[in-house]
Amino acid sequence: MKVGIISAMPSEMAYVFEHIKIKETIKKKMNQFTIGSYQGIDIVCVVCGVGKVNAAVYTQLLIDDQSPDYIINIGIAGGLGEGVKTLDLVVGNSYSHHDVNVKQAESLFPNKRAFPASDVLLKLIKEKIPTIHEGVMTSSESFIANNEEKQQIKQQFNPISVDMETSAIAHCCYLNEVPFISLRCISDLADDQADDSYDNFEIVASDLVGEHLLKILEELKK
Repeated sequence: MKVGIISAMPSEMAYVFEHIKIKETIKKKMNQFTIGSYQGIDIVCVVCGVGKVNAAVYTQLLIDDQSPDYIINIGIAGGLGEGVKTLDLVVGNSYSHHDVNVKQAESLFPNKRAFPASDVLLKLIKEKIPTIHEGVMTSSESFIANNEEKQQIKQQFNPISVDMETSAIAHCCYLNEVPFISLRCISDLADDQADDSYDNFEIVASDLVGEHLLKILEELKK
């Protein structure tokens, strides 16, 4: 079994790199893949860079070059769901671009307002982390850090969290028929205090996601 793991930033992958057995790094265009293993599972990690374009490009390269059985996105996110607090874990059951007109998304290829999560991975994560919040995750090319924009996104999509990569990775995996899930930890609440909260919780939230990812991989192998 081979699992591709994608994060946007080095801080979001640091815990994983510290705990897997790294075999080699492969230069891939302007970036690199880190090849390793964990508990008998082959792992391919890529830190794709912030934003949906970077995420989509390196997801496609990962699929074409490494043919993973699953792709898991990890990282931090802004919390929008009711009852979601900083350092809470969230998992997406579907993924949408909140910077794309909904009618456009539904009327143009691939005619999807939202891209689905892997049923297998979603079930496994919910069983392993019973306190996790589940819901729609949305993404755009902008960091959300004001109450007005937050409320607009909530009214249209009612998401559990917001970030800058997940929907693009989900979109790419959907087109390639690769099972996908995103597991994130809340670093801020996408409000007027988001910048300060992000700075305070970036590292601890990233490590928390990495810790739980490894537990999921242990279960996935069984």
